[in-house]
Amino acid sequence: MNTQLNPLINIILKMGAVEQLELIRVISQSLQHNHLSSPDFWQPKTLEEMVSAQQPVSNIADLGADFLPENESADEMIEYIYQQRREDRLLQKP
Repeated sequence: MNTQLNPLINIILKMGAVEQLELIRVISQSLQHNHLSSPDFWQPKTLEEMVSAQQPVSNIADLGADFLPENESADEMIEYIYQQRREDRLLQKP
């Protein structure tokens, strides 16, 4: 989790349930209006629709991804993930 969000999350957790739901509604509407051009995102699909949209993998190499920055090692990425998990656990404690 982004540590810049921690102060905001702490404020939100102190809100009542109705206020939190209103915040979710406002953020959802903003995302839908500003960032998600496809209204299909908000419409649930049937299992049959999801299955028919699947494409079989004919080449395992198609599943590969090169997403690590060149200046970052796998060890650094793993340490970052562990650090984020530690911070998330601290946020979850009452």
